[in-house]
Amino acid sequence: MSPRIIVLAASLILSFGGIAMAHHSNAAYDLDNPKTMEGTVKVVNWTNPHITFVIEADGKPGEPSASGVFEVSSPGVLTRSGWTKRSLQPGDHAVFRYAPLRDGNPGGFLLKVTLPSGQELSYSLTPPADQ
Repeated sequence: MSPRIIVLAASLILSFGGIAMAHHSNAAYDLDNPKTMEGTVKVVNWTNPHITFVIEADGKPGEPSASGVFEVSSPGVLTRSGWTKRSLQPGDHAVFRYAPLRDGNPGGFLLKVTLPSGQELSYSLTPPADQ
């Protein structure tokens, strides 16, 4: 194989790695200042590459409630952590712990969900040691 082909192939492989890393950046979220809110799930999008939930926050009496889009990891990561498509459904009320969006818009990256029963839904972004 010619050196030019090897250099071209290596360049292509390395350039795709940068794209993948950029896609998985959490720079949009303030992970250092997580917040908690109570609310109701309005929409569930259980799709790759990331699951999203539209959550309507409980408003104070006399104030309108606010909705936001909250991202979580991939279906594979959540499934390995014990979640199913039915773990959190539209109409479910819960307490949501999340990293807010840095731009101040409603929404963020979900870190943990506590259901009224006390059950906690969380996940690990690191695979088990045996994999």
